[in-house]
Amino acid sequence: MNDDAIIQYVKNLNRLVKDHEEWRNEKTLNLMASENFASPATRNFLSTDLSNRYSARDHFYRGTKYSDEIESLAVELAKKLFGAKYADVRPISGHTCSLILFLSFLKPGNSVVTCPPKHGGYPGSSELGLGRLLSLENMYFPYDADAMNIIPHETKSLLSERKPEMVVFGSSFIPFPYDIAGSLPSDYEGVTAYDGSHVMGLIAGGEFQHPLKEGCSILMGSTHKSFFGPQGGLILSNDENVFSVIDRSVHPGIVDNIHWNRVAALAYSMLEMSKFGKKYARQIVANSKALAESLNDLKIPLRCAPQGFTKSHQVLLGFDEKKSVQVADTLEQIDIITDIGIRFGTSEITRHGMKEEEMELIASIVDDALNERETQKRLRRRVHKLVDEFSDVEFTLD
Repeated sequence: MNDDAIIQYVKNLNRLVKDHEEWRNEKTLNLMASENFASPATRNFLSTDLSNRYSARDHFYRGTKYSDEIESLAVELAKKLFGAKYADVRPISGHTCSLILFLSFLKPGNSVVTCPPKHGGYPGSSELGLGRLLSLENMYFPYDADAMNIIPHETKSLLSERKPEMVVFGSSFIPFPYDIAGSLPSDYEGVTAYDGSHVMGLIAGGEFQHPLKEGCSILMGSTHKSFFGPQGGLILSNDENVFSVIDRSVHPGIVDNIHWNRVAALAYSMLEMSKFGKKYARQIVANSKALAESLNDLKIPLRCAPQGFTKSHQVLLGFDEKKSVQVADTLEQIDIITDIGIRFGTSEITRHGMKEEEMELIASIVDDALNERETQKRLRRRVHKLVDEFSDVEFTLD
């Protein structure tokens, strides 16, 4: 490749990154339930020299005296924040946490119970993902699709009768806590885990449930959804025997390069969560409820109305699959970002300081867009005005 071609590629790359930053950070209203916005200081850690360095517990790699301390600091903060005796910050994603869990305790032919993918269970842990790749028998919680929750007494019967080697609570679509204690037989001897990827920030803020106190030996998940850290994973436990098995599996079997810049960024975000987590999580849930009530008042179909719509960062809309894609496309045209689930998430807009009154404005814009009451140009102006008014990042030490 000649110099002119390289220069052109560099220009294009810089332009694409700049355009992305300006659009997503300065113009769009992000209602993605699986995303959040890390504070500027948290993001700064990601571009440090740590991003290119290795480390290993056996000290095969030298020059790690500071990164070793960073890991110890992050582990200490994680244990304090989540009330856990043991923590591992090495997993580089929530999915990696699931892989570590399954490879640590399951063998081909073993069975695992998770939430059914057709009702919002994480596909990566089902027969669509790790179940197929690891030759596992995937079983699913008895599930109330209207209430979007597991059925405790039927779950208890399933676990007593089938005796699966593992049960994993948690889901990608998770508006409500689970009755963990009511779902586990007293004589269940398998591994009990909770995939808190979506609700780690709410758990840290004491606003959802505490799986480690309710019967789970493992809490794991992503650190960039309702939790406002960098993309990555976290495993926590109060069970020494269970955690020791996981600890031996991580390196070098599953995770080699730990991405120490991510660990430093995670440590900083945990400090932010330690100071602001309760207030932040409380506002997330308040915003979700306010958004759901406003949407419901405007006759936009929602799920779980009899249960009060939500107790998490998620509001689940009631469109069919085809209509959901159309809704997501319509909203993206006016710079409102969602998935095609369709879920509205309030984590990021809460981080930008929005409260209940702004939820009413958002519902109004959504309603006008779906009913074509205004042009896309006018609707985008309303979105941009709201985004401009709430461009700061709150709940931060910056």
